[in-house]
Amino acid sequence: SRQFIHEFTSQWLGLDKFDVLEVDRKRYPMLTRDTKTQLRQEPIEYLQYLIEQNLPLRSLIQSDFIMANEVVASYYDLADLAENGFQFSAIKHENENLGGVLAQASILAGLSDGRESNPIKRGAWLARKIIAEPPDDPPPNVPQIQEDEGTHLTLREKLERHRSQDGCIKCHSGIDPWGIPFETFDAGGRFKNDPKVNAHSTLPDETEVRDLNELKAYLASDRIDRVAFSFLKHLSCYAVGRSLGYNEIVFLEEEGLELKPADYRMQDMIRFVIKSELFFKK
Repeated sequence: SRQFIHEFTSQWLGLDKFDVLEVDRKRYPMLTRDTKTQLRQEPIEYLQYLIEQNLPLRSLIQSDFIMANEVVASYYDLADLAENGFQFSAIKHENENLGGVLAQASILAGLSDGRESNPIKRGAWLARKIIAEPPDDPPPNVPQIQEDEGTHLTLREKLERHRSQDGCIKCHSGIDPWGIPFETFDAGGRFKNDPKVNAHSTLPDETEVRDLNELKAYLASDRIDRVAFSFLKHLSCYAVGRSLGYNEIVFLEEEGLELKPADYRMQDMIRFVIKSELFFKK
C-alpha cells in the first residue's frame, strides 16, 4: 500500500517538478538538498495519513494539522512541535496559512522557477490536478511573459499585458484566476508574510477570493464535488493505467456523488474505484 501511495501521489500531484527544481540558494538558503528530500515526502505521508484515518476529502484542501518530521516542521517554523526526529507524524499547526496540499512547499516550489513564484504554473496545476478542469493547450509560438524592461510592472500588470496578446486570453482565463491566490507563497513554498502582496482574484464563476485561504475554503465547500471527481478521475487513471473514455468520465461524475453524504471519505473513494466496472474492465 505504501508503494501505491508513493507512486500515485507523485504522479497525481506532479512531484517530479520539485525533483528537478534548481533553487536560488541565496534567496532560499533553507531549501537545502536534505530539506528538499524530506519536503518531497510530505505530500506522500499526508495522503497516507488521510487514507489510514479515513478522513473526509476536504482535509486534502483544508486541515488543522500537517504531516511533518523534524526537518519539515522546521521549514514551516514549527520545530518546537516536532518530537519524532525523522519520523513523520500529524502536528497541529495553529497557523491559518498551513494545512492541505495547496500549502505544501514541495508542490509550490516545484511550480516556480526557483527564484520567483509562478501563478500561471500554479493555476494550471490546480485546474488540472485538483478540479479536473484543464485549460486549453496554448497556441503554437505563444509568447512568454516579458520582463519589466525597466518599467517595474506589478505581477497583475504583466499578466494583463500578456493576456492582451493574440491567442493568450482564452487559455489564461482558465489559469490565472486559480494561480493568483498562490501569490501569498514565495518560490520556496513558504508564506511571504508581506502585506503588500495582492492575491485577490475573481474566479471563473465570479466568486471573489482574497488569498489562498479563501480559495481553499471555497474549494472545500462550494467545489468539493468537483474536487472529489478530480480525485476519482486521477485515481481511476492510475488504477487502470490509461486515460478514461467519455462514458467512464460521466460515470465518475454522476455515480461518485453517492459518496457525498458520508463526506467523501478517503477509503470509501478508493473502494468506489476498485469495485467499479471501470476497474475490472481495465
